[in-house]
Amino acid sequence: MTKRFRQLRRAITQLAIRKTIEATASLPIGPQQSNVRRLIAFAGNIPVLRWKVRKLMCLALGDGVPVGAERHYFRHVAWLFSSSLATFHHGFAATRVADQIKFNETISVLDDAVAEGRGVVLTVPHWSGHQLAGALVAHRHPMAMLVRQATTSERAARNAKWYQALGVETVLRPNQASRIKDGVAYLKILKRGKILAVSPDLLSGSAKGFEISIFGRPATLPGGAFALAISSRAPMVRPSFVWQSDSSFLITFERAPPPPDNCNRDAAIHACLQDWCHWFEEKLRANPDSWLFWLDTRWSRFLLSTPRTSGVE
Repeated sequence: MTKRFRQLRRAITQLAIRKTIEATASLPIGPQQSNVRRLIAFAGNIPVLRWKVRKLMCLALGDGVPVGAERHYFRHVAWLFSSSLATFHHGFAATRVADQIKFNETISVLDDAVAEGRGVVLTVPHWSGHQLAGALVAHRHPMAMLVRQATTSERAARNAKWYQALGVETVLRPNQASRIKDGVAYLKILKRGKILAVSPDLLSGSAKGFEISIFGRPATLPGGAFALAISSRAPMVRPSFVWQSDSSFLITFERAPPPPDNCNRDAAIHACLQDWCHWFEEKLRANPDSWLFWLDTRWSRFLLSTPRTSGVE
């Protein structure tokens, strides 16, 4: 019954996305964005949804979650979906999105890493707006996004249009991946001196990742981004987002520590991944409203069903 329910929910979600795209295709950018923002704002005013988001925030981060973080979360999601829809229909350059994403002085960290000529592994969590921010980065430096392969032809076509609208190159993470073949394709991106953007905050099965500690709980996350950095000797850069009062957000770039060289490859990957998780939790604790995945099904189930094994750091 649970599996059938999940399949039904996915089908309803895909139908809603399809109908929204169809209904807004002929609208100018302004009405497109305002209609979607009103819809998300309505959802954010539903008490049970706000309660669920806050509960998940507290389960992950403890009782120190700022008052109103769940309201800010829905405001950011409203901006994300309205901006994404306008970008999908009109292209990134035709929207005002680029004016609402700002780099601070730490953009020099990314510039310097690119200048080394070994490529850059950009390990970016699913911050709200991370792909739109990626489009802005791609206008500054050659970049490819590592994206999951769509499960249907309809979704594949929609994804292709989306990334074309963003103006970014993509490389697929296949559903049935060949580690050697796909690893070579990813390494070619880095050897050409490009940025490869990868999101490590994806829960995976025990056979497909490394067991680490996150939110005081044991979890398994993929280590591919760090394996690529180790193989290519490419620097790793971490972007974090801080939303501003005018609904723009500021991006800070930090260079990750180099992989340890006093252990074997798997241990080095594990160490890099665990260090990234510590960094991610630190940034998320400071700005819990910035993470898109609070209502992600897998993360929701994980936080609700997995007991803590350690306290809040």
